[in-house]
Amino acid sequence: MIINDSAVVLWRRDVGECDRRAVLLTENHGKLPVRFGGVNRPAGKLKALSEPVVWGEYRLFFSARSPAVHVVGGRLESVFPALRNDLARTMTAFSLCELAMNLCAERAPSPDKYRLLCRALCILDQGGHPWLETAFGLKLLESAGYSLRDLPVPPAESGLWQALHESELEGLGAVPWRPAAGRRFLQVVRDHVEAHAERLLRAPAVTERLDNFASSLLPQKESVPC
Repeated sequence: MIINDSAVVLWRRDVGECDRRAVLLTENHGKLPVRFGGVNRPAGKLKALSEPVVWGEYRLFFSARSPAVHVVGGRLESVFPALRNDLARTMTAFSLCELAMNLCAERAPSPDKYRLLCRALCILDQGGHPWLETAFGLKLLESAGYSLRDLPVPPAESGLWQALHESELEGLGAVPWRPAAGRRFLQVVRDHVEAHAERLLRAPAVTERLDNFASSLLPQKESVPC
């Protein structure tokens, strides 16, 4: 049986010489492990559709004799070109996809989570906002049944905390940015996702290593003897 479904690629890995495995967040089938056959051949098709942070419509072959799902066609909706030209935004996009991968159930339809991810990636492609990853994570946790809305926070930051839960992603510009609170809130989100998924998130660690490497390339100030 072949079914068309819209999806975002959350993760992919090469398998053997020519194939790729990937995980899609689909609109109508939830999180779905799939296989792209032959995409790494010189004349292979669908390679672009198998890359992470790609949004498209996929032709999916479901077999009655096997649990494996094969991608046999599709068309691109967006590759989010603007965010791919910015390393920081690219890493944020990977982080959004990793959060979704850890909080979405396999083969359980969840169109609200799919649409939330699509909206977040579109906003990021248009420039993003410092609160985006935190707000996305809070809404994703809430949608998965793990709301942090009533989590105790310092009184001076309770208004921000509630605003991040109540504001639409498109309205985050109205929420004042406070860097210290932003770092704390994002860590809270990541800690809770790791606790529920029972695994460490990889994207934050990669981002930290890239930041440290970039800092090491900056010219060092020479000490001046007194």
